[in-house]
Amino acid sequence: MTTSAEPATGSAPVPIRPDAVADVPTWRYLGFLLGPGVGTFAFNAVTVILPTLRERFGASDVALELVIAGYGIPFAVLLILGGRLGDRFGRHRLYMLGMGLFLVSAIACALAPSIEMLIAARIVQGVGAALCTPQVLGTIQATSRGAARTRAIAAFGASGGIGAAVGQVAGGALAALSFGPIDGWRAVFVVVALVALAAIVLAPLAPRSRAHEVVAIDLVGTAALAVGILAASVALTFGPAWNWSWPVLIALVVAAIAFVGMWRHQDAIERFGRVPLLPPSVLRLRPLQLGLLAAGLFFAGYSALLYVFPRAVEAGGLTSLQAGLALLPFAVVFAGMSLAVARIQARLGDATLVLGVAVQIVALLGMVVTLAIGWGSDVGLWLQPALVLLGAGQALIFSPLTQLVVREVPVEAAGLSGGMFSTAQQLALSFGVIVIGGAVGVTGAAGRDELLLGLVLDIALAVAVLAVALVLRARGSRVQR
Repeated sequence: MTTSAEPATGSAPVPIRPDAVADVPTWRYLGFLLGPGVGTFAFNAVTVILPTLRERFGASDVALELVIAGYGIPFAVLLILGGRLGDRFGRHRLYMLGMGLFLVSAIACALAPSIEMLIAARIVQGVGAALCTPQVLGTIQATSRGAARTRAIAAFGASGGIGAAVGQVAGGALAALSFGPIDGWRAVFVVVALVALAAIVLAPLAPRSRAHEVVAIDLVGTAALAVGILAASVALTFGPAWNWSWPVLIALVVAAIAFVGMWRHQDAIERFGRVPLLPPSVLRLRPLQLGLLAAGLFFAGYSALLYVFPRAVEAGGLTSLQAGLALLPFAVVFAGMSLAVARIQARLGDATLVLGVAVQIVALLGMVVTLAIGWGSDVGLWLQPALVLLGAGQALIFSPLTQLVVREVPVEAAGLSGGMFSTAQQLALSFGVIVIGGAVGVTGAAGRDELLLGLVLDIALAVAVLAVALVLRARGSRVQR
């Protein structure tokens, strides 16, 4: 693909050439599709090994929170910028740079001699993830169409789901092992490094893409957005630990001021005929707004349930490894259904999202009924029917929801779509944990009661997603008529 030699002067992207997209087979995206998988693996596995890190390094609660936040905050802050840099300099180039940082940081994590060095390496890992993650959806959007795009996005969802589940299982298993003088927790980062290396080796298979116009990087808008997301992420991450004291409130006020200022700045730039970081004309699209809202609600419920599940079932008598294994069938079904969702969408169209949310709600209600009947060391087995159904339902949600956000963004700004979706996902994941953590703290719920609380929250959010999905379906029907 080529780019225009002149800088962009208008807010409307140049349409992509008809011959620039094709029915690209999903296997060509394999190197890129390893990205979301290794990212969720790194997050979930590290969450599981936190007790081991506390024991090995004598780490404080704050230090352990920084091991997680050091990855999550720069990841969330830089996602949209990473997407726009991919539009400007080439998505393949940014993916390789980001995955290279991810690889180097994983090696540094594996060799870290102290908790401080581990935190520093995790920060670099978050930066690398922010640079490479938006390029995945951006490349898929810019280089595929129709059923081929649907299959690739479904594989994107499957990759993330598999990475999350395997991370839970592998983190618990490796933390309990040792390899001679080497602690097992370090093997988690060795696995991350190996997958990152495979992603780099396979990445050249993917078709290359970039915007046909020169995308100017709006430094003022970038700074305002970064400050807003940073302040919001810090408040959401450390709010419970700091008891929502005045520093957290100040961070929330700073975030609000930064977001308002950024919006006004972006609106002014677009009115003057230049290309902003976040085009207000795109963000005003109602289907995009509803899609991002539905994504936020979905991921908040998802994270809340996954937060309480291992804690609750371990209180019921399961080990950390058994708790992770209990989620493995859920992940396998999620992955399998994700790969089949393209055929389902070919038959049902936008109704697939509605079906998926309905199946999810039924599965969550099934878990509630199961917990009402029994509780104990066999609870992981009793919950399997409902968890398998939940995996199928969430697979039917994830891919259509992702496509809903992606398809509303012009192809020339494909990196923006990946950045916006991933940013909404990351902030919602943090928000879901904060909400359920606060509810557990206030109620003092533990064991079965804690899991029931998570299920009630997830059901409430799923009902809200269903309402949004029905609105989107009705809107789509009106447009077709």
